[in-house]
This record gives sequence, C-alpha cells and structure tokens, in this order.
Amino acid sequence: MESSHLSYNRMSKEFGSESLPFLNGEKDSNSALPSRHHDQSESSKAVFQRLRGVFSSKWFLVHGIFILLYTASFVILIRRELRVWPFQDSRLSLYSPAADAIEYEARPVDGLAEGSVYAGYPRPESEAAWRTLMQGSNVKIYPEEMAKLKETSLEMRDGSGSLAVLGAYHELHCVKRLRKWFYKEYYYPNQTDLEFNERMTHAEHCMEFLRQSAMCHGDITVTSFKWLHDRQGHVIEPTTKEGALHRCVKWDRISAWTQKRRVNLFDPILLVPEGGHAQKHD
Repeated sequence: MESSHLSYNRMSKEFGSESLPFLNGEKDSNSALPSRHHDQSESSKAVFQRLRGVFSSKWFLVHGIFILLYTASFVILIRRELRVWPFQDSRLSLYSPAADAIEYEARPVDGLAEGSVYAGYPRPESEAAWRTLMQGSNVKIYPEEMAKLKETSLEMRDGSGSLAVLGAYHELHCVKRLRKWFYKEYYYPNQTDLEFNERMTHAEHCMEFLRQSAMCHGDITVTSFKWLHDRQGHVIEPTTKEGALHRCVKWDRISAWTQKRRVNLFDPILLVPEGGHAQKHD
C-alpha cells in the first residue's frame, strides 16, 4: 500500500502539470460559461450596430458602385482578350447616317447565275433590274451629318446637303462595270482604242476595289465542299456547296433609306460648280 501511495504521488508530480490544469480549466470554463455567453452576446450586438451603421452610410453605396465598375471592367477586359466580342470594339465604331437602317438576318447565298435576273447575257429584264437596283447610288447627306463624318464633298446648289454614295452601292457599281466589261461586245461594239483603255482601267479599279472590300468585310461563313461530276458522272474536282448561311443585312431597309435621299447626278443644276458656293440658309 505504501509503495502504491508513493507511486501515485510520483505520477501526480510527473503528469500533474499537464493533467490538472486541463481538468481545472475545463471546470473553470463550465463555471464561467454564463458570464462568457453574456459577453459574447454584448459583443455581437456591438458588431451588428457597427455593421448597420456602415451599410446605411452613403460611403458604403459609393464603394459598392466602384466595386461594380471595377468588376464590370475586369469582365469586359477578359472577354475582349478571349475575343468573345469581335465586332464590338468601340474604338472602331465609325459614324454613318445610314446606321439606323441596318438590320441583320441569316440568309443563304448560292451564287448561282442560272435563274438570276442580274446575271447572264444582257436582255431587257436584266437591264431593268440593274437600273432599279442602282437607283439609290447617289444620295444627299445633310450638313450636320457631314460635320459628324468630318468630311467634305460636292455640295448641292441649294445648300441642303452634299453628294455621297454608300459603300455597298460602290461595290454594286463595280459589279455592274465588270459585267459590262465582260459583255463589252454587246455594250461597246464600236469603242475606240482610247475608250477601250479607259474602260479597262475602270474595270481594273473595280477588281481591286472589290478585293479590298472582301478583305475588309472578312466574311467568316464556313462553306462546305462536294465532288463535281461531269455529264457522264465522272468525278472532276472538289467544288464548294451552295446555300451556306451568311450574316446579311436586310437590303430592303438600306434601299428604302437611299430612296428617300436619292439625287440625280446628271441634273445640270444639282451641284455647286467648281469654285462656286452653295446657297446659305438662315
């Protein structure tokens, strides 16, 4: 028994520094629990009061707005880096008074000449179709619109505006010119060498303009291929399929816009003569 008592005392001395404080601390913790709970409750109330003051402050609103702006700017930057919005770079937004007339649709483009009134050997219906199509080529741009464009052009005598052409009509003009050059025996049967050279120069200009225009627009429509067969059914070569969907403008809207502004370029009193001045409006 004495040996056991000494052993217990020895264990108490060796482990007492670890075990007794833990037990005492647990006891103290339990005994002080109501008081600590009260202190925590008071502390929570104080924190809540401070937070309510912060959230109700106008400075919180200001900081919130800045956070939203920073977040939006970051998202826009990331999306731009990922090229999610390839057509929405505001730095490249160019003013055009015809912008309100633009509306897009998905439309198949087949390029088949057969059955098209605009293609094939010249005939009365094709000539009439081209005349109608080109009626909106030359239009009036109002003075305030020219100011936004930061451009100058030939002015109308009455001071109501300036002469201009939309890019799409310039392209159509070039297509028409190349068509006439393709059928030059029909359109220019008796042309002189000088006329031949002038028209060839114009045709070369149109080919180059259309090349630049195609590379400018950069149509990214994906067109598939198929095998082309001869009349006997033999494979000749790969050829593109027709009818791929393109992102196209609704042409009727552009045509309606130009029809309201069309002017007759061959009207002898339409434009201010070189060196002259347009009428001034009060």
